[in-house]
Amino acid sequence: MSWTRSRTILAALAAATVSGLMAAAPAAADAPGEYVHTPAGPDESNIYARTIALEHAGELNGRLLMTFERDNPTGGPIELIVKSSDDDGATWETLSTVADERDATPVSRMWQPELFEFPTALGEHPAGTLMLVANLVPADGSVTEFFSWYSHDHGATWEPGAVVQTGGTFGRGIWEPHLVLDRRGALQMYFADERSAPEHSQMIVHVTSRDGGATWSDVTRDVASALPGDRPGMPSVTRMGARGDYVLSYEICGRAHCNVHVKTSRDGARWGDPADVGPQVRTEDGRYPGHSPFVTWVPNADGGQLVLSAQRVFSEVGDAPAPEDYRALFLNDGDVDGPWDWAPAPWTVSNASPGCNANYSPHVMPAGAPGDVRLTAPTSFGAAGPCAEATGVAQVGTMPFASAFGERGEAGWITYGGSWQVDGDVYRQTDASGFPKAVTGSTGWTDYTVRTEIMVGPQTVDAGLLARVSDPAEGPDSHHGYYAGVDPVGGRIFLARQDYAYMELAGVSVPGGIARETWHELELTVVDTRRGVRLEATWRPASGEEVTVTALDPYDSFTSGMVGLRSHDGEVAFRSVTVEPA
Repeated sequence: MSWTRSRTILAALAAATVSGLMAAAPAAADAPGEYVHTPAGPDESNIYARTIALEHAGELNGRLLMTFERDNPTGGPIELIVKSSDDDGATWETLSTVADERDATPVSRMWQPELFEFPTALGEHPAGTLMLVANLVPADGSVTEFFSWYSHDHGATWEPGAVVQTGGTFGRGIWEPHLVLDRRGALQMYFADERSAPEHSQMIVHVTSRDGGATWSDVTRDVASALPGDRPGMPSVTRMGARGDYVLSYEICGRAHCNVHVKTSRDGARWGDPADVGPQVRTEDGRYPGHSPFVTWVPNADGGQLVLSAQRVFSEVGDAPAPEDYRALFLNDGDVDGPWDWAPAPWTVSNASPGCNANYSPHVMPAGAPGDVRLTAPTSFGAAGPCAEATGVAQVGTMPFASAFGERGEAGWITYGGSWQVDGDVYRQTDASGFPKAVTGSTGWTDYTVRTEIMVGPQTVDAGLLARVSDPAEGPDSHHGYYAGVDPVGGRIFLARQDYAYMELAGVSVPGGIARETWHELELTVVDTRRGVRLEATWRPASGEEVTVTALDPYDSFTSGMVGLRSHDGEVAFRSVTVEPA
């Protein structure tokens, strides 16, 4: 459990937990998520969503189920809502509710729900059984209990199970259960455990069941730092493909911004020396996630990649919030000891309201086509309201890539400056001044060809394509990467490098000049060679000759990065953006 968790736990804690969570809003408004649940009143609290797609439900396979914490502002019973969608998240309806019905005085809090579908028969439960575990806490906070429920009709009704674990009050409690099957098919429940304080203020531990949750083993320690003040928490586990290793992600809240670490296991049950806290998740351009992570494996054309979400994104420069705060995911191909990459999230979470613990424990999962990711998270409902729950899908960090402006809008893009909007299948930048850019893809992309159709406005100085972009920020030349520009003033195309400074590498005139307010095609290829990075830009006008310009960067300035769209002092429109390996 993170001490930065902004919510009503006890009256004495309510005010203290808010500090440190709110930062300046992102520099630009990217795609919003689609609301799944909106708050009924200003006192309602909605966070910690968990979503699954049914895979062992016969004709219901593919149905999405979601649950989340909800404090009832009307004074009615505290319960978990289970929502379902049969149209890939376009619409949702309440399928069922789950409450504490053990005695006449139900608990006042139902926290940290975990939803899991049995892929095989476990104990007396057949494949397709759903298990729901939540942390039940009475009004006085005197006890924390993990309680289980089962559904044998794919979430329509629920039967109470049993208390799985019991902890003490705050500072001696148990938090954040997470269920997964290990390599041998045993059910593992990971959670954060404070019961060994003060030796360990908090640990990551797990218990094992071989009978579908009827009985559980003793606790096994997985991450228990030698520093008593470290607080490993918020565990999640995924497997890298059907036969790969397992990855455990968690925050360590005794360190800057509850930064995120990972460990690997061959069998999903043994994680090595508990005192080993594992490598921190960092990128080569100085980004790192903080607070309440969640990790999953997403299949793609190359096999798959790890996708990790977290509440916040920070920069190593001053440990300050990064420009991508609340709007980025972290990627890794399986070498978790090395640097990670980052990519734009499917949508941007709003932290506009101090009454919402925005993006707390954001959930990610594979969605639809290979490389597609669904992000579900709490997001501010207005500038002064509580949290709503929203979800959205985009292709994240995988090639081949094709823009889907007409279908998904700005999903999967981050903008830095300017005024960007989707109009049908066209992405427009309408600010007449400045150096705005929009990026997508992954900072891990290396050799590729990016192609688009482009239309420059009546006053635009130049516009074009970016490649191998990393460390972006708002401002002229404010990133690392290459630029293929269209110059309608000089009637030419050119190649340049941008490294928070500008250097033109090559340029060539276009016979007949650059026609404004007309669609043309622009293509940029970037490839490593023995002599350096080779750049080639091709201009294909609506009528006239194709023109190509090439350049060599012998310094290998930028080895990998995202693709982007850019303009300089003027309007520009793009459509049909594609990226293919070169």
